[in-house]
Amino acid sequence: MKIRFKTQNTKNKSPFNPPLKKGGIGGFSPFFKGGLRGIASQAGFTLIEIGIAIFILAVGLISMLTLFPIGVESIKKVTQYSNAAILSEIAISDLKANDIVGIVGTLTAGQAYTYPDINNIYQDKQFKDSSGNTISAQYSWQAILKSISATDKNLVRAQIAIFRNFNSAQFGTGTADFAQLPDKTIVQYTSALPLGLTSKDYIRAINDNSDKFWYRIDSIGTSTSTITLDGPFLGTGGAWSFSTTDDIIDIYETMFAKH
Repeated sequence: MKIRFKTQNTKNKSPFNPPLKKGGIGGFSPFFKGGLRGIASQAGFTLIEIGIAIFILAVGLISMLTLFPIGVESIKKVTQYSNAAILSEIAISDLKANDIVGIVGTLTAGQAYTYPDINNIYQDKQFKDSSGNTISAQYSWQAILKSISATDKNLVRAQIAIFRNFNSAQFGTGTADFAQLPDKTIVQYTSALPLGLTSKDYIRAINDNSDKFWYRIDSIGTSTSTITLDGPFLGTGGAWSFSTTDDIIDIYETMFAKH
């Protein structure tokens, strides 16, 4: 007796191998509708898109790197101005303690003098800490003093300049001759200006009998041979020789009176 076994294809009945459906590779695919065409439609970024994204990122980074040094410089200037305001109060206390009105009152009326040395326009005075030590690597100052009038020597005008890392050589040796014009905010130069002189620098006369106060430059006229000052020139006119410095942090004006 022959026994016949009925066979059937159970390969595609496995739960792990479901039967292929129409539309895939060769007509069947259980995952992608549309076969190979469906796979192609799932493509990633193109090189052009990646290039555009890198360009936008680079522009943003360059902008940030450009603003960074500007911010650092701004913080530095704010710190210096804050320090200068505090240091000017120390300088004023020093002048009061040394009776600067009494000293200037014994000198020729109407003449400007410098402190700490009335005979040395280049001499500055370094600040000291609470222990009396000189802060040589930081700041120094100088005061320019003048009696308001020949009849009243008890009232003194004072200008206090705060310097950063100052030394006498930073005044510079270059000079220019000036003649005062009717407009007191404008002075006229008749010889070559000191090298590096620009707007926002400070300038002053260095002659023995001249006004020794600092004046901030607003602009320099290259074609008109004139310099416009932020404030009026208080000198008596005539031809003067001026010295410059760009190491001044700030200038403070005040008055001292003898009681």
